[in-house]
Amino acid sequence: MIVRRGILWPLLLIVVGVVFLLANFGYIAPISIRAFASLWPLVLILIGVDIAIGRRWPVAALVAEVALIAAGVGVLAAYPAGAAGGPFFTTPGTGSASVSVARDNARSLQLRISGGAGTYNVSGATQSELMKADSTRSDLQVRTSTKSDVADVRLDQNGFEGFRFGPSAPGQVDVSIADDVPTSLQIDVGAGEFDIDLSKVKITDAKLSAGASSLHVTAPTPTGDVAMSISAGASNVVIDIPQGVEARITTSGGLSSTHFESRFSGGETAGYATAKDRVTIRITSGVSQITIR
Repeated sequence: MIVRRGILWPLLLIVVGVVFLLANFGYIAPISIRAFASLWPLVLILIGVDIAIGRRWPVAALVAEVALIAAGVGVLAAYPAGAAGGPFFTTPGTGSASVSVARDNARSLQLRISGGAGTYNVSGATQSELMKADSTRSDLQVRTSTKSDVADVRLDQNGFEGFRFGPSAPGQVDVSIADDVPTSLQIDVGAGEFDIDLSKVKITDAKLSAGASSLHVTAPTPTGDVAMSISAGASNVVIDIPQGVEARITTSGGLSSTHFESRFSGGETAGYATAKDRVTIRITSGVSQITIR
């Protein structure tokens, strides 16, 4: 028993270190601290196994604990951004099915979208609001602060609706962004299907992170040099570069396969090197099929 206990907790530290190492080298999508924090119930389960069978069957207990840790690593790979909420009872009124942000005096937008599993559609539109979002569920929350003429907006799908214990089934979230406002975009989501159409958004920079997913991204029409980064787990990734947009795409990570259409040479379009307005996209992925067209 003493020997087994001496192995378990160092093993946990080794696994955590290996996960971060793989993420740093791009073999899996980057893992957030929030994702690790979301796994705190696993610690309770490990302690329960230790109390229940650790003394009588130490080898069986160790095998069970290793299996549980492996399952936790699988969850991290699928949900690198972490769970959208915590496992507590909630009451109606914690969120909304539709939210919007008024322009007021804002001339630019910093938008962060966070959520768990589901379907997300993000696009630009001519509209009076800076941002508006609709969900098939009632768990959208928005926080806004404005400094000078920059609006900082956080849109969260908190993962809970109604009076219940545990997360609801995945839903669909549709987000539209004002097409005339310079926007810095960050998206952190879990597993699901994602259609991110930035062709009508004045993107200044973008960072997209998703777990096991189907990810379709349409690049923006840039003003200046626009940098984008995309991190994905086990995914099918399709990147559309609109005609007339100069772009360079680089990929790194685990067991991924990348296919470029003929207009790309060495991962970039013919006029990228001399263009003032261009898009630079860096893709880090796990086991993925990547198509650039």
